[in-house]
Amino acid sequence: MEQQPTFDVALLGCGNMGAALGRALLGAGYRVIAWNRTPEKAQALEPDGARAADTAAEAVGSARTTVACVRAYDDLEKVLATVDMPAGHTLINVTTGAPDDADRLRQWAETQGVRYLDGAILAFPEQIGTAACQLLVAGSPEVWESHGDLVRAMGGASRHVSANANGANVLDLGGVGAFYGVSILGFIEAARYVTACGVSVDELLLVARQLDEVLHAAQQQCVDTLTSGDYSTDQATIDVYRSGSLTFRDTMAERVGPAPMIEAAAGLLARGVDAGFGNESLYALYKLYQGRDAKQAVAQEQ
Repeated sequence: MEQQPTFDVALLGCGNMGAALGRALLGAGYRVIAWNRTPEKAQALEPDGARAADTAAEAVGSARTTVACVRAYDDLEKVLATVDMPAGHTLINVTTGAPDDADRLRQWAETQGVRYLDGAILAFPEQIGTAACQLLVAGSPEVWESHGDLVRAMGGASRHVSANANGANVLDLGGVGAFYGVSILGFIEAARYVTACGVSVDELLLVARQLDEVLHAAQQQCVDTLTSGDYSTDQATIDVYRSGSLTFRDTMAERVGPAPMIEAAAGLLARGVDAGFGNESLYALYKLYQGRDAKQAVAQEQ
């Protein structure tokens, strides 16, 4: 008779984020066995109710489901090579990576008969386990349906975003890598400028928060425009944005020197004008990288 797993979850990776995931699962009543390459990090979860495993194989072999949160997919694949993951086991991987990484691991899981979900964490460790914390999860809807409660124990606002295993990483790169990353770098650049001009960054923060509502509306307008394909506007055109960006760029250069975020924006707006989109809405810049216009944009960058 096959022995039933002792633990609900095997946690592979007990760094700052992995430990936070483990504590959230323990707090929700799940039985957790934890493993980390540095044993002391797994042992640090024992006062919270986890058991520290000597090996990854011991952890996985003792649990129904594995949650993996390590440095990179390559690291996880090396760990998995030491594990005999039984058919029917579920692997929920929230390691940060690229879409191709998720596809590769999904293929591995299929050959092993392992059920696989790939995820991206949109939170800091201190937010894990809270109602607002969100993990984006991609993969089989059926596997998500049977493991959604477990994932939501780690982040109450977690949701399934795609049947394709790479969907969470796509959104992570687009949302965090592109949108959030560029936004926070732009805020840092703005802070350089206002402090150089003798204005408090606290005042900049108030302005930025007031602009949040405007930004949300602009995001919706962008989605509506891309859906309809109608780039006409009775508001500010790319020509107007370009003129303003040049003023911002030159003013920043006088005060604080090079301003790479504004310079990049000015360059992109200039390409939009050169491509003939000057009288259209800002969202027409999307067309720079479609079909013939994509080739033109690449040629301009070379």
